[in-house]
Amino acid sequence: MKMMKKNVLFPVACFLMAAPLLTSCHDDVDSSTAENTTIHTYSLVADGTSSLQQEPATRALSEDAAHKIKSEWGEQDEILTYVVGGDDLHTANYSYITNKNLGGKSRFDGDIDSKKPLTTNSEIAFLYPGKAAQGDKRTITPVVENNDRSSLYHETSDKTQKLVELNLSKQDGTAKTIGERFDFQWTKQKPKKVEGKKVDVSLGKLKRIVTIWGLRFTNESNQPLTNIDSIYISNVKSSDIFNLDAGTFVENNFDDERTNLVIKPEQGQTLSSANGKYTYAAFIPGTYTDVVVMVFAKNKVYQRTYSSITFNEGIIYRSDLLKMEEPKQKAFVEVQGVKWATGNFIHYGPVNGGYWGIAPTQWWISKRAMYIDSHRNETSSGGTLVSSQFANSPKQTTDDVDLFRFGDIEYALNLSTDKFKSGKNLNIEQKFYEGDGPLRKETSDRSKAKNGDIVWYHTMNNHRQYRYPTETDILSLYNDANVQPAYCYTDKGTLVYGAYYTTNKGGSVSRINAFPTGVRAYDKYKNVTALVRANIGLFLPISGLRILGNNHMGFRDMTWGSGAYGQYMSSKATGLVQSQRLQVGPTKWTISNGEKAQASAIRPVLVYDDGQEDPVYPAFANIK
Repeated sequence: MKMMKKNVLFPVACFLMAAPLLTSCHDDVDSSTAENTTIHTYSLVADGTSSLQQEPATRALSEDAAHKIKSEWGEQDEILTYVVGGDDLHTANYSYITNKNLGGKSRFDGDIDSKKPLTTNSEIAFLYPGKAAQGDKRTITPVVENNDRSSLYHETSDKTQKLVELNLSKQDGTAKTIGERFDFQWTKQKPKKVEGKKVDVSLGKLKRIVTIWGLRFTNESNQPLTNIDSIYISNVKSSDIFNLDAGTFVENNFDDERTNLVIKPEQGQTLSSANGKYTYAAFIPGTYTDVVVMVFAKNKVYQRTYSSITFNEGIIYRSDLLKMEEPKQKAFVEVQGVKWATGNFIHYGPVNGGYWGIAPTQWWISKRAMYIDSHRNETSSGGTLVSSQFANSPKQTTDDVDLFRFGDIEYALNLSTDKFKSGKNLNIEQKFYEGDGPLRKETSDRSKAKNGDIVWYHTMNNHRQYRYPTETDILSLYNDANVQPAYCYTDKGTLVYGAYYTTNKGGSVSRINAFPTGVRAYDKYKNVTALVRANIGLFLPISGLRILGNNHMGFRDMTWGSGAYGQYMSSKATGLVQSQRLQVGPTKWTISNGEKAQASAIRPVLVYDDGQEDPVYPAFANIK
């Protein structure tokens, strides 16, 4: 993990420029009538000063030939207007003022609705850019609090509200688009004068409530990256709820927040760092940890990670991310002091000569990509390509296994048997047994092992050696770690949902635990593909289980009304035929005792790493 050097970021001084005087008048509605039936409409008029070329100013953004950000009021620029304290006025659309001129002088005209008569003690909020609150691709959306959840959460409203969602999660990397849709700026002012049907308002300074990051990239040979298809920035806030009245973001609303930002150019185009060009991203300011920038260019992936980085409100930063390298799978990811493998334990390929060991990625599940028909049943070709999380009872086959019975080594690929290691008060971590039953003794001779720790059995002679997780390991995830609903894109473009764990350093008070989510609540899951690829955090897929003597994968279907879940074994036997497991999913968050004959997932823990890599199984060569 690379620390950010002090010379990486170049803050550009940001003085938000004073906007001009607004002169306005309300319409012919009789202000003497009852307040609950009176709507006052004010025609706001603003004469602007000449547009300045400093960066950044409070106007539409563009980049000049020298890659400087300049700003000027654009023709038809709009500012959203809202009467503070008017949350009882729920209309279909917000009010706007619009720029009628281009460059030099600017004149804004528009209407603003108010349920109560305005006075010099009234306050009007202004949010730029107003066009971002309109149309199908709007990035400003009115919201109201949803009381159906135990945690604070907001949902979309079809009427104007004082609370709006600001969504910066999908951008195209250009300053122009940021200026049109993401350069959020706010102010609140009182009318200077109210005389009859005329109201004067001075707009004053608008406060930019986002930060902007300009990025340039070079490859491992320090050559500028070109033909960039997409950029992912993870662990910066790209969506949150903003209070128009107060000019602040809502706090303690974790479920509303998005922490992933995707930059993709317009279809048919690519991004480039050649000739000094920058790619720009706007997001919500803050101090962030484990920020990952991942660049996809020319069928390669480049990564840079910042352990901690601060972005302040209203500032444009510039960074040159030099000599970026392609990320490689590491031996472990550490969460709560436990060194977890970067994939579940699996078998892949033929029974004889196939692969036994750690999956090539954390998101790996058996049948990560399969075709289903209109009834969601598996089909050999055609249909819809999905992961096995969206199929109807898919069958597990011996060439692609990710579920195993407790303590079974000898018959692990016999998917229809119910063999396991019986016995209670047992801990099979790094242990072998000559067979099942009380007369079958423990052995250190691998060649005699029939039961025991299958992970240790297949990795003990590797450069990277792993074991079953213990009760302590599993409980650290259940009791201590932060956990969030998350998903990853596979190499085939399908989705795998699961639980994403990170170290909680603040104790129970600050712990994040967003499970259970409820069924089909896909909006609660965040994209951690880039984080997982960067070896940050632990991702446990919702992998389901196989019941006794059955090769069908059950409880894996994310569309199932009763809820899918991942079931992860520890090395502890809690009874003669029961063992301990962690269960996590849309309706599950528990430590339970289950049947040993149920085949469950295993996420191993690292025992030893000599610093060398084990040979890559040929089928995994291009899986990242």
